[in-house]
Amino acid sequence: MPKYKRSAITAKEGINHIRSATESAGSMFIKIDHENDLGIDALIEFIENEVPLNKQVAVQIKSGASYYSERTRECLIPIGEHRDYWAKHPLPVVGVVYLPAHGVAYWASIKGLLKTAAEATVLRFPACEATKFDAKTFSSIFLPHAVGAVPALEFEESLRLARSVHPDEIYLGLLTLFRRYPDETATWDELVRVFRTFPSSELPSVLIYWLAHIPWHGDIMSFGKTASPATREYGRLLLAEFGVSEVLKLISFIDPEEQIARGTLGQSVEAIVSSLPGSSALLRQVIESPASDTSQKEFAALIVAMNEAEGAIPELIRLENAGSWYAAEIRKHIEEFGEINPYF
Repeated sequence: MPKYKRSAITAKEGINHIRSATESAGSMFIKIDHENDLGIDALIEFIENEVPLNKQVAVQIKSGASYYSERTRECLIPIGEHRDYWAKHPLPVVGVVYLPAHGVAYWASIKGLLKTAAEATVLRFPACEATKFDAKTFSSIFLPHAVGAVPALEFEESLRLARSVHPDEIYLGLLTLFRRYPDETATWDELVRVFRTFPSSELPSVLIYWLAHIPWHGDIMSFGKTASPATREYGRLLLAEFGVSEVLKLISFIDPEEQIARGTLGQSVEAIVSSLPGSSALLRQVIESPASDTSQKEFAALIVAMNEAEGAIPELIRLENAGSWYAAEIRKHIEEFGEINPYF
């Protein structure tokens, strides 16, 4: 007698969960027949307020406990023979893992994961609030992410996520605070707190660009809500508390290839550092500190030179004598042109 296997039931439960969350939010779930499944189980057509957004994503759905690690709280999607198919698919490809025992599902961008998993056989992503897939998060997080919009989270919820210990939740909270609530002083409290609390390796580089909205620079593009002058002044007071350790951390975000130039992260670093009270003294401490590497000393000297021109020559000569060709080039430029401005 034929049997209706439990695995088939579990797979159907996963599909029904994703369908229900999608359709409850007003979008369309288009299932792909099993015989036509090449690594994509469904398409989602995004609709908002009954209006099609002309945006679709392809979805791979996995259901069952075998696709989840209780120890690491990670979801697992085997790549198998699908790597090239997913990577070259014309639509964004999303992976969703449904956990029947918990009645929840979590999602991630498969194309994004593939970029950092060149040798992996299994894609891994965290099961957390930032990746949960249900009717609520579909509208507040999933759809905005897919169409490049700001997450639709309330202020208190954004604060709570920013204060999480989970990197994905922290990022989601900070992103929403910055984009949706820039005129709240608590937003800047959180941005600065996270910058000061976590090591550079655990910070998203875009955080530096966000912080640069306080001092501002010519290549910051304003759109949507912005901080008022009073809120920006509050932010300046927060930044004014930065010392040598924070300046060193900021300089560590300068890309050695891009350096300090228009449109680079280095431009945001320079804008923040130059705005600090006593920035010249802090930068000279970086140059003299044994904890600074050669690159950090050179970038610190460049910022001093940008602000003081000939006043930076003694520091440049010391670095030049220590073997820095970069400092020598800065010095020669100042002596020839009287200043240095990498933004021209």
